[in-house]
Amino acid sequence: MEAITENILLNQAGGSAAIGAIKSLKAIGFKGNIVTIDSDPLNVGRYLSDVNYVVPLSTDKNYWKDVLNIIKKENITLLIPSGDNDIKYFSENKLQLEKLGATVFMSDYQDICNCHDKKVFYDLCYNKLPLPKTSIDYNDIKFPIFAKPRKGSGSRGIKLCNNIDDIKSLDTIGSVYTSEDYIFQEYLPGLEYTVDVLCDMNSIPVVVVPRKRVQVKAGISTKGQIIKHDKIESLCKDLCKHLNLKGPVCIQLKEDINGTPKFIEVNPRLGGGTYFATLGGVNFLELILKLKNKQVFTKPEVNEITVLRYFEEIVI
Repeated sequence: MEAITENILLNQAGGSAAIGAIKSLKAIGFKGNIVTIDSDPLNVGRYLSDVNYVVPLSTDKNYWKDVLNIIKKENITLLIPSGDNDIKYFSENKLQLEKLGATVFMSDYQDICNCHDKKVFYDLCYNKLPLPKTSIDYNDIKFPIFAKPRKGSGSRGIKLCNNIDDIKSLDTIGSVYTSEDYIFQEYLPGLEYTVDVLCDMNSIPVVVVPRKRVQVKAGISTKGQIIKHDKIESLCKDLCKHLNLKGPVCIQLKEDINGTPKFIEVNPRLGGGTYFATLGGVNFLELILKLKNKQVFTKPEVNEITVLRYFEEIVI
């Protein structure tokens, strides 16, 4: 691709989504500056990016002031969502950031909020898209029941409940969540899919890359198989349009007992395994740069591959 001078900011630099984004940028010989932020001084992104800043937790009152100063200091021109905890700040302050010359390549604030609350997401999509039966009252669903926090990411707080005692254990002392923080869904026993979608700023899906989640550890895909699946691709396009999503979107589906794929979660950001798409011939970061700079491009062909992920160490 043509050389494009950009200063890109990635949040949650220690997460696999940000690390995958950095690797994707390096794969195209990116010449700009990759700036990363994280609250952990030992975040891996610190040693992979050009510039890294340690910032307060997103719940800290000084978080946004510090991040805004970084954006100004580093002349950030593009913000790409790579973690859940703080992207609301970026979309909520989109107009302010655009005045500073920074393109916020992500969904709008309310649409992000709609995705982060799984009950709201369900209510918006009910009777319009295939979903598992869902309720805030576990009595509405037959066991086994899948319990998950209304707001959360990865596999944190998720539990398969086979009886009432499992439901009661959600209130275990020391847990981050209580049963009142949960939604309850019918258990889907079939194959699980993660689908990486890239939409333009008009909520038009540009590319859709489905993959089977062959192995998952701590909510992160460690083995994945990129596939072509017309039905899932069509459903994900419909979902993104229905929810007015923009930029990168990571969607999860699981098959019910009849093999019908149903939506279980949508994250309006890069996924932890989006780098798998890069390895399969669809580099989301390259496409984002081309979309931002209004460059004409041909939709890349997806290669059906299986990816095995492993650890690599950094010594400091």
